[in-house]
Amino acid sequence: MLSRNTTITIVTKFLILATNFVLVVASTRLWGSEGRGEIALVLANISIIAIFGNIFCGSTVAFHTPVLRRDFLLTTGFTGALLVSLAGSLFFSVLYGFRYFAFLLLMSFFLSLSTLFTSYWLGKNNLKNYNLLTLLNPLFILIFLFVLYSLFNKTDIEAYYHAWYIGTGSVSLLALTGILKGNPYKMPGLNANDLRRILNYGFKNEFNYLAQFLSYRLSYYFIAHILGFVKLGIFSVVVSVSEAVWIISRSMSAVHYSNVINSNDFIKSQKDTVIFARQSFIISIVVLAISVLVPGQIYQMVFGAEFGDVRKYILYLIPGIMAISVSNLYGHYFAGTGNLKIIRNKSLISLISILISMPFLVKSFQLEGVCIAMNISYILSSVYLWIYFRREVKRYNFKN
Repeated sequence: MLSRNTTITIVTKFLILATNFVLVVASTRLWGSEGRGEIALVLANISIIAIFGNIFCGSTVAFHTPVLRRDFLLTTGFTGALLVSLAGSLFFSVLYGFRYFAFLLLMSFFLSLSTLFTSYWLGKNNLKNYNLLTLLNPLFILIFLFVLYSLFNKTDIEAYYHAWYIGTGSVSLLALTGILKGNPYKMPGLNANDLRRILNYGFKNEFNYLAQFLSYRLSYYFIAHILGFVKLGIFSVVVSVSEAVWIISRSMSAVHYSNVINSNDFIKSQKDTVIFARQSFIISIVVLAISVLVPGQIYQMVFGAEFGDVRKYILYLIPGIMAISVSNLYGHYFAGTGNLKIIRNKSLISLISILISMPFLVKSFQLEGVCIAMNISYILSSVYLWIYFRREVKRYNFKN
């Protein structure tokens, strides 16, 4: 049976999934496959900037919340988010003639702040606040998109970007108010040792996330460059639908990670990992089967006439998607125990596989080639995690 926290987290993630699904549908209906392709590429750039911001704001905050002062974590996170967002926005905006600079800056900064606050509550093992904040982000984006489009007649694609940073910024302000309630902020002194601890864990962990993200989204850049925005728009919908199944494993991983970092019982954590992984596999295969059984005409009806092949590409991606659905739990076990070397190697295996296979396969087989390359990458990295987890289990069983 799933625990209460896990069940609530999964329900929350499904609500997030539903909200994000509406956002995807809205973007395809309003701006077509080409517009959806542009949005997907901009959001990929935002995510890369945010990964660097998460050196200060991400899992390192959750990991150190039980042992470091709140205000020190908040100050470090805010400062790091601002500096990284500014540098990252300058870098990416150069590629687009500074067309997106303001959007990149505001979107990446507020995304990093949102991650800072959710990571803090995760480190506190306060899954109620964690789930609430993660749900409010896409919900507020959707609400502001509706307001801008319907009430203010903002019909160009920039309305999406405005809604995105206004929504995430509003949630960040609400989150900060909740964290400071009853315990006002006090400027902390600079502690070089604590800062070094945050950066050390942050650099190691976010390097892993960067490599992992690139293995997941580097295909977008190949598709945009080789096949164009129209094909990217179609494939981004395929990814949104097929990766929706990861809501299961990511929900379980959030709960499991919080449990691991707040526990010293490694054997229990290993047993919980196996249970979570098994549950994730069973639930994920059922959810994925439903998405495959939906007729292509339904996808056309929902997203538009250009999206009739979505079902076919989802079917191609099943092996890799299911591999990640299970291995996510193994990865969060290693992250929770501070064994980031394993996560790094897994991410590098996945990224190197993509870099080697993707260019040739995209040119030769177009979107079918993208699916093949992603399956190879996901399966190789998942097998690596499983092997090292089994070694970890045997090592602790031998000691005891």
